[in-house]
Amino acid sequence: MKKQLLVRTSIIFAILYVILGILQIGIFKYSVEYQQQDNVKMASKQLDIRNGELTPESRELLEKQFLNARIEWDGEVIRSFRGDDDDKVTSRTIEREVAGQTLKVSFPTHEENEIMFTQLIIYTVVVAIIFTIVFWLYQKILRRTLRPLDELSEQVRELTIDQMGKAVSVKQAPIEVEQLEKAIQKMQQRVQQAFEKEKETKKVLEQFVSDASHELKTPLTSIRGFTEVLLRSNFENVQQVEDSVTQIHLQTERMSALIERLLQLSRLDRQEPLQLEMISFNELVEDLMPVLEVLGEKREMNYVLQSAQSQQMDVMKMQQVVMNLVQNAIRYSDDGSKITIKAYGTKLEVIDEGRGIEQEKLPYIFRRFYRVDTDRARSTGGEGLGLAIAKEIVEQHDGTIQVTSTVNVGSCFTITLPKE
Repeated sequence: MKKQLLVRTSIIFAILYVILGILQIGIFKYSVEYQQQDNVKMASKQLDIRNGELTPESRELLEKQFLNARIEWDGEVIRSFRGDDDDKVTSRTIEREVAGQTLKVSFPTHEENEIMFTQLIIYTVVVAIIFTIVFWLYQKILRRTLRPLDELSEQVRELTIDQMGKAVSVKQAPIEVEQLEKAIQKMQQRVQQAFEKEKETKKVLEQFVSDASHELKTPLTSIRGFTEVLLRSNFENVQQVEDSVTQIHLQTERMSALIERLLQLSRLDRQEPLQLEMISFNELVEDLMPVLEVLGEKREMNYVLQSAQSQQMDVMKMQQVVMNLVQNAIRYSDDGSKITIKAYGTKLEVIDEGRGIEQEKLPYIFRRFYRVDTDRARSTGGEGLGLAIAKEIVEQHDGTIQVTSTVNVGSCFTITLPKE
């Protein structure tokens, strides 16, 4: 990497050097030629001509003005190149028309070439010195920059999936390399988070399949057992037959409800569009009151409805959220206890006086198939999907659902929707 960069840099400097040299020579030649033409032009304006001939004063003026040049007036050579054969001197000739006569001034170019050569040598030496200094400084800068870059590159190449959490770093790096180092570290964090999320997703999926299989297997096992009882029965024991059929019916209903909730989760995962309409939490709860009264016949249902603010909601899905929360409150509270549904502003709360949830279990209660108390859930028929469904629906509305709970005191679930 260093060699390639140094070679490229050298080529660039060499090209710039050649371009600057060509420009220098071109500018010098142009300036000399322009100066000579200007001198001839100025001298021609000062000439005194009588009867087509130059006066002695004008001849003297031309000889003084152009000391090293060959001067010719209307074919007459006023002065030749000093000490040289005119035919052998390389020159540049400038012509001017003056009073119908032609003034020719030829300037020798060997002096220009010598001057140009001298300037070129000086220019070359100066540029070479500057180039050497710049190149030396550039090499120092490159070494100072590339060494940390090489070290950083080597560390990145050695990283594996299991080492994504290992931070890459170099010592005594310039600020640009430090910025690159920070960018790589941020990328590592994002990659690490993505891997962790993938692992978590895979773990959750495996757990989900395991839990779903177990939940389906449980009622199927019960149905099979009671079916075998019926097959062995001679139907003389009517009570046994009734109990078996009743249990088969209950387990079938349980399995049907589980499958329906699994299908509902699948639909929620597909992010099917919400059927939104304007409604307030007051209206939502009031429409549910008859059903809630029936569900909570052995509980004291208390309504505190103070929300007149209408919001965009999928009424059916949001009603299901409220139903799930109330059913959980009924399921895990004793007969005669109070359940309060409170609506205010953009919030709705479901408060019970039940058994409560331990603080260390609160972060997990919205996970699919998670049950705070497995034995209790088995006795009450819960499958650990109601709160997961409620959370998915609320989040589809860009809202949040939170819980606070105290053991043997009760729980409070709070739904908050964004303000319109």
